[in-house]
Amino acid sequence: MEATVYISHGSRNEQGNELFVSFIEKVIAKGSDKNASYGYLENASPSIFEAVESSIKQGAEEVTVVPVLLLPGIHANEDIPAQLEKVKQKYPKVKIFYGKPLGENETALEIILDRLKEQGFTDSETEMVLLVGHGSRDSQAAAEFEKLSALFQEKMRSKVDTGYITTNPFYADKLLSCRDYAKVFLVPYLLYTGGFTAKMEEKLKEVHSKKPTNEFILCNAFGFDERLGDLLLQRAEEAMKLQTI
Repeated sequence: MEATVYISHGSRNEQGNELFVSFIEKVIAKGSDKNASYGYLENASPSIFEAVESSIKQGAEEVTVVPVLLLPGIHANEDIPAQLEKVKQKYPKVKIFYGKPLGENETALEIILDRLKEQGFTDSETEMVLLVGHGSRDSQAAAEFEKLSALFQEKMRSKVDTGYITTNPFYADKLLSCRDYAKVFLVPYLLYTGGFTAKMEEKLKEVHSKKPTNEFILCNAFGFDERLGDLLLQRAEEAMKLQTI
């Protein structure tokens, strides 16, 4: 018997976890593997270990684990595999396949463009787009994010740049150093927003007081867009060819 487990980061905000559950249940319903479930890295339950163990106790001899993460980084490369190794130690006969994060892809570019258009973006040379990532200690995450930004820039006349919430280069510094565009659109490249968007709104007021000629527009976060569902199902199929924990 085979099973699939989708792993999300988890949020301290219960509303964020509810959004994930609603999203992932639709993904599971659409997929061919009905022995599918989900778990969390932290802040919610079931944990990774609990979710995978539950599949095993139901008879799964092969478990495909798919990280529901936008970018590679510490969580995808270290934290989740460490938890899966604990499962492997307890159930050495069970095969565990591990997939890739969503990463850079055309669907992500479509969603970003939609978030911009929702706020009146016209792709003018007088407009700028700042993609705002969470930030990671893993350089692979930044490299993937910059690659995504570069691909988006190829499609745009507007200037496209990146900044981060928790690591350099900080998004507020990027705003302060940018030239006087008529409008600067910020897209939080986040699945869970938590309190980040509220903090960003406050930070934009502060930046605007220093750069009053710019209009700063905060777009809706990337979020659990339904279009990511097909991509996750694809990642699950790919995982069987990638690696075994």
